[in-house]
Amino acid sequence: MRGLRLREFEYEDLGAVKSLIDETIDTSYSDYPEGFRDHMREDHHSRERILDEARRGHTIVLEYEGRLIGTGTLMGDVIQGVFVHPSHQRKGFGRQIMRKLEERAISNGTTTLVLQSTPVSKRFYDSLGYVTLKEATFVIGSGQNFRYYKMAKDMGNPSNASASSLT
Repeated sequence: MRGLRLREFEYEDLGAVKSLIDETIDTSYSDYPEGFRDHMREDHHSRERILDEARRGHTIVLEYEGRLIGTGTLMGDVIQGVFVHPSHQRKGFGRQIMRKLEERAISNGTTTLVLQSTPVSKRFYDSLGYVTLKEATFVIGSGQNFRYYKMAKDMGNPSNASASSLT
């Protein structure tokens, strides 16, 4: 697609990545309590954490027509922080980010990738061949419980991954 560029994260991208993540959280999780969105924006995806993960892992950004519209990070065998701007979701951009992170993992010798998904993103990861290993909850400061899924994909044979072969 013309105007599309998938590249390595650079320090100068930090502000745009943080804005992308915050806007995506506010839009995609609008049905969730404000406390959950605050936790996601301020704790789980703080500027400091985004930068630290980019330094320790492999973070990529996706630009479309000069605007940053997506990001994702590979930390060893863990994929995290995959976001696509709400106005660009369901157009294949998330798949491109995931494909690039998976290719990097395979080139690093990773045989199984893991990630954590909220209910909002679970169907997307299901469609990419990730299987649910465990459903769990986490508690934020207000004492509210929120559900998430630990998921995995066998990179040696991604089309035949099953929960029993990954546990």
